[in-house]
Amino acid sequence: MPSPETIFIESGPLSARFRSDWGGRMTHLVHAEMGDILAPTQADVFEPYNWPRAGAYPLVPYHNRVYGASFVESGKTHRLLPHPALTPDAMHGPAHRRPWHVASAAEDRVTLQLNYEADDEWPFSFVAEQHFRLEPDRLIVELSIINSSDASAPVSLGWHPYLAVPLSSHAETDARLEYPLDALNVPTGNEAHPRSSRSIPAATGYTLHFRYWSTATVELDKGTLLLEADPIFEYLAVHRMEKYLCLEPVSMAAGALCLPETERESRGLRTILPEGRLSGRISLSIRG
Repeated sequence: MPSPETIFIESGPLSARFRSDWGGRMTHLVHAEMGDILAPTQADVFEPYNWPRAGAYPLVPYHNRVYGASFVESGKTHRLLPHPALTPDAMHGPAHRRPWHVASAAEDRVTLQLNYEADDEWPFSFVAEQHFRLEPDRLIVELSIINSSDASAPVSLGWHPYLAVPLSSHAETDARLEYPLDALNVPTGNEAHPRSSRSIPAATGYTLHFRYWSTATVELDKGTLLLEADPIFEYLAVHRMEKYLCLEPVSMAAGALCLPETERESRGLRTILPEGRLSGRISLSIRG
């Protein structure tokens, strides 16, 4: 049974559940005929550093690995609290491990908000929002971040869904470029190169990082999933395991925060002024 803290929205055959206190996580997305669209969250307890590999969560204000848990902004080195299992590195930003609150809710939509105060995990305060809206045939996710600190701050947005997609399902994206990766699956300093195929491999345990995409599609037994996003989400991170496929629209290339300041903008990392805002929309359509 859903927890009393669970938020529920629906539209036609689509329904979704959320736990705002679990890092602003969407725990379930279900189609009445097609079944689970996201791998359902089955955990009873939320562990912030061992989060469920299910549902979907926000990637704010950065995603992927920060080597040495440190970066430079305006000539100053900032040190972050490392992930306990990945020391000395930090991972995926702090927003998906913090409690969010429900800013507004209706039958088919909900807005979750996080008022983040600078601390050991991130040195700049911000206000982030996730707005979810269901239509009978799609989910629309709008993400935003406002720099509420008194200094310019680097920011990125992203969304990390675990799609309930078996290896037997064909998946592809029109992304034009693919980054060469290091031993930990983070893009190197080399430029992305043209892709030779649109297919997303039907294999397990890998990660890929793409640039310049507009659509990603997955063929299921009873229909098709279509992922699209605003141009700000220029990058797409892909991770696949036996029972799920992560297609993560992100506004910067993984590893960009570790690059020299002069090179970060070319990898999508924005630096915004106090009260500056970054936002964008993602759409996941379900076609029978």
